Amino acid sequence: MQALPVWFRKFLVDFIETGIGAILALQLALPANTDEAVRLAAVLGGAVFGALVSAFRRAVPGLVAWLRDVLAVQE
Repeated sequence: MQALPVWFRKFLVDFIETGIGAILALQLALPANTDEAVRLAAVLGGAVFGALVSAFRRAVPGLVAWLRDVLAVQE
């Protein structure tokens, strides 16, 4: 796991942390029929996508720095 870049490891931790919080919050909602289950699945997908965007936003500065180093590009 140490072979992965720091920005990617931070991205994974942030994504999992935010996603778990969203999924645990949705555990309080139990669908009574298939229509509600479809809506709940859409909300769950939105929550996971929100976690992905949030983690990516936090990882971007590290990603840019890593790319500069790997590609040997000066500022």
